[in-house]
Amino acid sequence: MFSYVGAWGIQALLAGADSAMCIDSSEQALDYAHRNAELNEVSERFATVEGDAFAALKELREARERFDVVVVDPPAFIKRRRDFKAGLRAYHQLNQLAIQLLNKDGILVSASCSAHLGEKDLIQAVLSSARHLDRSAQLIEIGHQGPDHPIHPAIPETRYLKSVTARILPASF
Repeated sequence: MFSYVGAWGIQALLAGADSAMCIDSSEQALDYAHRNAELNEVSERFATVEGDAFAALKELREARERFDVVVVDPPAFIKRRRDFKAGLRAYHQLNQLAIQLLNKDGILVSASCSAHLGEKDLIQAVLSSARHLDRSAQLIEIGHQGPDHPIHPAIPETRYLKSVTARILPASF
């Protein structure tokens, strides 16, 4: 979800995934994603959908589609401190929709580039989204920005990239 030029999906295919579907609202980004898939010789297993991520997730749920892994990597939902409450609601909704598409023992990767959303808030959004759907989440990995996005010790907002990788299970496993 919010695939941009398809990096997550193409990397999954290169690592052995059977197929990947990338969803983004930008036609141009998806054109680049297709080109990237061709350059990496995985285009026969690569699909894209142009549209709003929330609507696409709902449509996939209604069509009873299921996936082993769902990656949600949205743009910043919380650009200013005053956007925190609405942005956090959006992260919850996004994660709940994504979880509903997972096979049993599926993997959710939830990323955020919102400087005003702390790592603990993102973890809590994933955990509470799972609980809301009567599922449980096992945290596999907490990701952070790499050295190409250095953190300035005097400017906490520069520590803004984060991700949670979680295994989603039925509530009683």
